[in-house]
Amino acid sequence: MAEINTAHIQIVLVEPHNAGNIGAAARALYNMGLEHLALVGWHETVEARRIAFEWATDGEPVLKRARRCATLEEALAGCGLAIATSARRGEDRPPAISRTDLIALLNHWTPSNQVAIVFGPERTGLRTEHLALCTHTMTIPTAPGKASLNLAQAVLLVGYEILIASGLAAAAAQPADIRALDRVATRAERRRLYEHASEALRAVNFLRPGRPDRPLDEICWMLDRAAATSHEVRILHGMCRKILRAVRKNRNGEQ
Repeated sequence: MAEINTAHIQIVLVEPHNAGNIGAAARALYNMGLEHLALVGWHETVEARRIAFEWATDGEPVLKRARRCATLEEALAGCGLAIATSARRGEDRPPAISRTDLIALLNHWTPSNQVAIVFGPERTGLRTEHLALCTHTMTIPTAPGKASLNLAQAVLLVGYEILIASGLAAAAAQPADIRALDRVATRAERRRLYEHASEALRAVNFLRPGRPDRPLDEICWMLDRAAATSHEVRILHGMCRKILRAVRKNRNGEQ
């Protein structure tokens, strides 16, 4: 089965207005393992560059390498597939695909072809002439009536889908002893705690003479309901030891 080749994916921003969005989009691509960015019709002034790089934290290499193109047609010239992101409806747009379709297309095409994913201007989105140059359109799901997304956020969402599908996401860090911390205490471990707690509570006269076991039973039921772990039982053993030590110290002081 073919796999996604992220080196063959190009993110295209058409006529971006906000330099901060350009920088944030470059950072998003860096975080999601994508390297290729094309900027179409960006009015690149000295101040705009400063702002873009300020917002590109860690993503400066992506922004430095970004292609500057005068037209979308120029940006897409080497691509076999161009997927437009758009919330527009109507007959004047290319075939619509879902996120699942996107991943299937990337799996099929990117091993040996360049694929572009195109994002429109912040204020208007992609226009009809832009959509006409693309092979497919995709709408990023949002809550009903709230279809407008920040440009950099939209890039991040699509990049995340590609990252997860490509299997390149870094494994979440886990403590080395996570299984020991999560293991539910055995009946034997709870029994030993019951006996230890009985000794400690008797030492401070907590247990009533008439029904000495009732409070202990309730403590055990509480631990059962909470599915106490071995780690938590060890903590309670430590509390019992502290109680007994304090009682013995107090008695020795009285003598």
